[in-house]
Amino acid sequence: MQLTQELEREFNAEFDRLLTGTGDGPVGVAVSGGGDSMALLALAVSWAETRNRSIHAVGVDHGLRPEAADEIALAANLCGQIGCRHTVLRWSGWDGSGNLQDQARQARKQLIGRWAQEQGISVVATGHTLDDQAETFLMRLARGSGVDGLSAMFDSETFDDLRWIRPLLSVSRADLRSYLQGKNIGWADDPTNLDPAYARVKFRQAAEQLAELGLDARTLAATAGRMQRARHALELATTDLARDAAQATDIGTVKLARKEFLDAPEELQLRLLSHAIGWVARQDYRTRLEPLQQALAALAGGRNATLGGCILVTGQTAPIEVCREPNAVQPSKGVDALFDNRWQVRCAPGTGGDLTLRALGEDGLLECPGWRDSGYSRWSLLGSPSVWQNDELIAAPFAVRSRTCDVSLVPQPQSFLTSILKH
Repeated sequence: MQLTQELEREFNAEFDRLLTGTGDGPVGVAVSGGGDSMALLALAVSWAETRNRSIHAVGVDHGLRPEAADEIALAANLCGQIGCRHTVLRWSGWDGSGNLQDQARQARKQLIGRWAQEQGISVVATGHTLDDQAETFLMRLARGSGVDGLSAMFDSETFDDLRWIRPLLSVSRADLRSYLQGKNIGWADDPTNLDPAYARVKFRQAAEQLAELGLDARTLAATAGRMQRARHALELATTDLARDAAQATDIGTVKLARKEFLDAPEELQLRLLSHAIGWVARQDYRTRLEPLQQALAALAGGRNATLGGCILVTGQTAPIEVCREPNAVQPSKGVDALFDNRWQVRCAPGTGGDLTLRALGEDGLLECPGWRDSGYSRWSLLGSPSVWQNDELIAAPFAVRSRTCDVSLVPQPQSFLTSILKH
């Protein structure tokens, strides 16, 4: 009883803090049927009873294990008992190739994100625990991760206007299960959590042995928290360097003042260059350290480099410009969706159908003899958007002023600076 009351009291305070500024609408809770998420759901519903807010539970059936349906049914039954809405989303997008766990994780986020938008939900809680912090730290330590990789999970992050919160990061898995037992609430144990074929299971087993040496979950999580503070300080320093040495352009490139950039500490150079590549190519993941270091060495030596879907252009004394690599841009039919995940293209009525968007490229630039008058560099124009119809160039708005079509960058160039800080 004492654990139950203490856990509920601590959870309520944390939940209140994380939900500050989210209004009075429903709160989403991601539930799989496992112990962590079932405890989260029970705690959230108990919290909601005194806060005049409703809880909407959501689970994702990836269709990969026959037991998944029974696990989701546990969550549905609990929701029925405590008067909470429950929705099941289904994913069938895996083609048998690639990293299954990563694809399933990304699909889960996308499915829940769309569900939340449809339901008018602005915040979703997940059941990541203190043990998840520790296990993630160990896994990334084994991969040789630096400060960013070793820093703790954020307790709150926003993607596509949806806030994801993790209110259980300071609570152990064991305490959550004790809480469920005290409430007579059952949960499902995913059999893959015992399968040593999965890396996380191996590290979970190793964590039990490390605890005997004083490296328990709380100690590892505390170290991850200190790494998070160090990461934040480095991001602030990188932002300062970007203000002095970087300029994001309306053609979607990033220019780096050579002297100011190369005079900075190497760690800040690597961070700013990595961020520039990610911003230009719209990458979700940071560039790997070794090829990033090689690219930085080439730039310092006045040589061009290609990395992460970008061409990094420089000279012995010229500024550095991070441009989109033309060959990395996939053509797109029509102008309805964002092109290259960053360009909004609009064409005047009567332009015609069967339009194709693609990077301007060498052949397109040849059809724009006055491109030098645009003021843009050759490499930036090669990767810029262009509109084609039956292999005929209709518009290249950055190379030649167009009355037919115009393009705009999404998000705007100012996002380059503001997106360096991850939290």
